[in-house]
Amino acid sequence: MTPLYFRQDFGHLPKLHVYVDETGDRGFSDKSRAKSPFFAMTALLVPAEEEWTVKYTAGGLRALVHSGPPEARLKPLHWVEHFKAKRPERRLHAAKVLAQMPDAKVIHVITHKDSLGHDSVMRRSKEHFYNYTARLLLERVARAAQGWPGGKRLAIVRLGAVKHMDHSTSESHLDHVRNGGCETYSVPWALIKWPPTWETTQRDGIQLADIHAGLLNAALSGDPADRDCASNLLLCRHQLRRSRDGRVLGHGVKVIGDETFVTGRAWWPDWARP
Repeated sequence: MTPLYFRQDFGHLPKLHVYVDETGDRGFSDKSRAKSPFFAMTALLVPAEEEWTVKYTAGGLRALVHSGPPEARLKPLHWVEHFKAKRPERRLHAAKVLAQMPDAKVIHVITHKDSLGHDSVMRRSKEHFYNYTARLLLERVARAAQGWPGGKRLAIVRLGAVKHMDHSTSESHLDHVRNGGCETYSVPWALIKWPPTWETTQRDGIQLADIHAGLLNAALSGDPADRDCASNLLLCRHQLRRSRDGRVLGHGVKVIGDETFVTGRAWWPDWARP
């Protein structure tokens, strides 16, 4: 039997566009952990026939945040730059228009840095940290492509490029995983067009993935007892990938480390509710 990752016929499947960006940082110094106790990668999944909603949404948000001549509206969106906490109306508008993308799905992989053991491979380097997180995210992307409503799809994955990082090492690591270098429990890797690519923020979908990640950051940066800090994130809760019986943990949300860092928050029951 031909191994799953060599199946050529999967190239004829309907396409699924996947855009990935990150939030937080991957450092473990006292300063880094105090500033950013978590790191997360977020994937926005959109069926190819609905790609127009990506362009429509990104274009509309650029028109919202940019003023001046028309060419100014081509400047990419950045959560940190354009959706600061002092602009709550922009955050709310962004969440509302993202939530209106009818067939989009979202996956988050979140690492709570303080609950990782001191011997964790993720502490060895920022590259190890990134590569392991990306692997867990792409595993879930592959499974989402396998179980997509209406039938299997081939996922075209584009990740936001990280400054000062050689993504050829990421590709090599993911190649190793995909080709059986470690157990991934029958992940359908053939449903991801290989290799994934790392691109600039000029790509509309990566800009939108950045905003989804920013909504998550705002929620996780709030007090665990505060539900309001996640009000915008909750507007997009219906887009979280879920299991067939409606579970989100392990599917649309994967937590590395202590799960209660996420599940112990006041807004978690509403976020996880089918």
